Amino acid sequence: TARVLSYEFQMPNRTLTIDGHQVPRFMYGTAWKEDETQRLVELALQQGFRAIDTANQRKHYHEAGVGLAVKNAIAKGLVVRDDLFLQTKFTFQPGQDHRLPYDPKASITDQVQQSFASSLEHLGVERIDSYVLHGPSHRAGLSSLDREAWQAMEAIHDGRQTRFLGVSNVSLEQLEKLCQMARVR
Repeated sequence: TARVLSYEFQMPNRTLTIDGHQVPRFMYGTAWKEDETQRLVELALQQGFRAIDTANQRKHYHEAGVGLAVKNAIAKGLVVRDDLFLQTKFTFQPGQDHRLPYDPKASITDQVQQSFASSLEHLGVERIDSYVLHGPSHRAGLSSLDREAWQAMEAIHDGRQTRFLGVSNVSLEQLEKLCQMARVR
C-alpha cells in the first residue's frame, strides 16, 4: 500500500516580490499527468500549492484539466483566483503533436495570439500570470521566428493579459541574445 507523507514547507519566504507582484518560489508542474491532471492539480491545491505550471502543448500537458481543477477549487471556496499564480507556455510546432492550439499556416504572431487565447479558454481565466516561450525554435542561437514570437508575447503583456514573460529550455547564449533584443525582459 502507498503511504502519503504530509509536510509543510519550512521556508521563511514562499514568494518573491517582482515589480510589486508576489511570485511563488515553487510551482506545481503538470507535464505528463494526462487524464490524472485535474485530480492531481486539485490535490496539489488542497495541499497548499498556489502556483501551477502548464503549457498549451497537448503532447505533454493537459491544460484544460488544469482549468477544471482551478474551477473546482474556486467553486469549493478553497481558493480565489487572486490566490493563484498560473503559468503557461507557447510551444513552437516542432514541440507539438497533431493537436495544435493554433493554425500551423498562420504567422508566428498569430500562432502566439491563438495559443494564448486557447490557454485563457482552457484555464477559464481572464489573465495569465506568467506567459513563457517554451523554448527557442532552434537548439542554437535565436531566429527571426523567436524574435517574432517574443514580440507577440510582448504585445500580450502590453495588453495586460499577462503580468510576466519568461523563457525556458534556453542556453546562456540564447538568454543573453533574448535579453538584448527584448523590450520586455
